[in-house]
Amino acid sequence: MKVFTERSSKILFLIGIVVLIISIPLFLYKEDFTLLIDSEKIAHFGDFIGGLIGSLWSAAAFILFYVALKDQREDIQINRDTLRQQIKEFQLQTKELEDTRLVLKDQNITFKVQQFENTFFQLLRLHHEIIDKLTFDINVGGFTTGIAEKRSVFKSIANKTEGLIRSKNSVKSPDGFGGIINTPDTPPLTEIANERLDKIFEEDLDELYQEALSHYFRNLYHIFKFIHLSDLIENNRKKFYSSIVRAQLSSDELFLIFYNSICGRGYPRFLFFIKEYNLLENFDFKRIYEFPFHSKIYESKLNDLKSDLELN
Repeated sequence: MKVFTERSSKILFLIGIVVLIISIPLFLYKEDFTLLIDSEKIAHFGDFIGGLIGSLWSAAAFILFYVALKDQREDIQINRDTLRQQIKEFQLQTKELEDTRLVLKDQNITFKVQQFENTFFQLLRLHHEIIDKLTFDINVGGFTTGIAEKRSVFKSIANKTEGLIRSKNSVKSPDGFGGIINTPDTPPLTEIANERLDKIFEEDLDELYQEALSHYFRNLYHIFKFIHLSDLIENNRKKFYSSIVRAQLSSDELFLIFYNSICGRGYPRFLFFIKEYNLLENFDFKRIYEFPFHSKIYESKLNDLKSDLELN
């Protein structure tokens, strides 16, 4: 049974009132109001009231104070528990929001990758469609001896390119029997080898490449440009997609890309992608070793490329 309760306080307060009501008649009993009231008797009555009733009411007030303080402490504890619960709920909400943010971030990344891949594989599909439509007239001695189609076009043009380079690096002279002898004329310096290459493209190969392969080169360039400039994928994924394109290129294609990028219209922008994504990783450089200084020309132009080259 609890003693310090609001009910106990009320009981003590009522007891004090009852005692006060009872004591007043007793105090006034047989009192002569015509005479002066006995001050000593009043003093005793005051002591009685203060001692007994005052104590009862003080006890009642103390109990009320104790009850109020106890209730206040309980309210504070309840508020603390409520606050802790609210903090836990807030932490859970914060975690849920963070999880939701991460899910949305992943969804956004996935959506961007899907956007990128849709365009990327369309360009790659177009690349193969362009190859399937390639044709090239094979000429021998000024006469058309056949027609190369699709991927065989690269082999025919690569062979023609090699023949023109060999021809430019040789001297023709009569053999005395109505024929022609080709005597090797190896360039003594890198500069001379570069001048001969430029002249070969200026006189023969530029027109040949433009007529037969211009659409092919442009589309291939735009595939790598799309990969390089895209903000839909992370930079560390760009080499992956470029490797997919690189895997589609035959040795003859790499040969033609090599020369078009150092002497043809692919210089310097396509050469930039060769350097950036190591597009000639699978190219057999032994194929150009018979042509002195061509690998040095390639390395020199590769090293001279500017990192902030403007792409268009």
